[in-house]
Amino acid sequence: MAVKSYNYKGRPRHAYKSDRFAGDIVNITFNIEGESEKGPEILRFDTTIRYFDTGDTGGETLLLVHGIGQSLFTWRQNIDFFADSGYRVIAMDLAGCGFSGHPNIYYTVEENALVIGAFLDAMGIEKTHIAAFSTGALSALVYAHTNPERVDRLVLVSPGGPNENYPFALRALTTWLGRTLFLMHLSETAVRNILSDLFFDATQLGPQVVAGYYKPLRYRDVRETLVMMMMHFDDTYVRSILKSIRHRILVFSGTEDRLHTEDMIRDYALIPPHAEHIRVRNCGHLVHEEKADRFNEAALSFLTKKYAWEEEEPI
Repeated sequence: MAVKSYNYKGRPRHAYKSDRFAGDIVNITFNIEGESEKGPEILRFDTTIRYFDTGDTGGETLLLVHGIGQSLFTWRQNIDFFADSGYRVIAMDLAGCGFSGHPNIYYTVEENALVIGAFLDAMGIEKTHIAAFSTGALSALVYAHTNPERVDRLVLVSPGGPNENYPFALRALTTWLGRTLFLMHLSETAVRNILSDLFFDATQLGPQVVAGYYKPLRYRDVRETLVMMMMHFDDTYVRSILKSIRHRILVFSGTEDRLHTEDMIRDYALIPPHAEHIRVRNCGHLVHEEKADRFNEAALSFLTKKYAWEEEEPI
C-alpha cells in the first residue's frame, strides 16, 4: 500500500511538541470481526494516524508506541538518541489518541494491536523493533504474537494496565459520574495531579511536561478514547500468550512505580522465555522519561547485542 502522508498545512515538523501541526499523518484501514443478527461479520474501519518519522531510512526500524492517555510526546527524550544511533525511528499516536483520527471502536488491547499492524502496513514496514510503554506494551505483545515474523526485538516499559493503584481520577472513569465530569471538563491542574503519581522525582514534572500531556486532552474525542480504554481494558488474552512469545524482550520497571508494582511487572519479565529485566532505581512509572539516559543506553545495548547462541535466535 502506498504511503499517503504529509505535513499538516505544510508546517515544519516538531517532534517534541504536543501540537496538532507537528509530524505527518497516514491513512490506515483495519478489520475487526463482529457479530450481527445474521451472525459473524467483518467490520472495516478507516482512520488517520499522526506519526513522526526520522533517522536512517536504510537502517533497522524502531517503532515507539505510547500508553493510555498519552501521545508520541512521551518519547520526546528518546527519538533523537535512537535516530542518531542509526535507526529509522517512527513514533505514532495510536488511534483515538494524541492527534490521530477517532474510529468507532472500543480501543481494547487487541484493537490497538490491529491499529499497530495497519499502521506498519500503511508505512510499508516489513519488520521492526518495537519499544512500547504501559498498556501500549500489551498491544505490542499481541501484535508480535499474531505477526511474529514482522517483529524483531521488544522493549517493554512498565508493562501492564489499569488497576486499583491507578490515580482515583482515572479509576473514576469507569463510573457514570466520573466519566461525565471528565468529559465535560478536564483542567491542566487535574492532569498535573495525575502525572504526579507517575513520577518519583517531582522536579521533572515541569510546566512544559504538563502542558504537553494536557494539550491533546483538551479535545473531547481524545478524552472519550481515554474513557473507552479504561472501561474496556482486559489483559486476559495477552497474559494467556506470554509463554508462547519467542521474541527477545527487555522489560524496564521503576523501583518506585506506584501504578505497576513489582509483582505485576514480574509476569511480563519472567514468563516469556527470552525476556530480560532491568529495574531502575529511584524511578517511577515513566522510566523512559524520568531516566531517559539510562533507558536509552540500556535499550540500545539490548537492540544491538549479539548473543552467543545467535544461531538459535527465536525470531
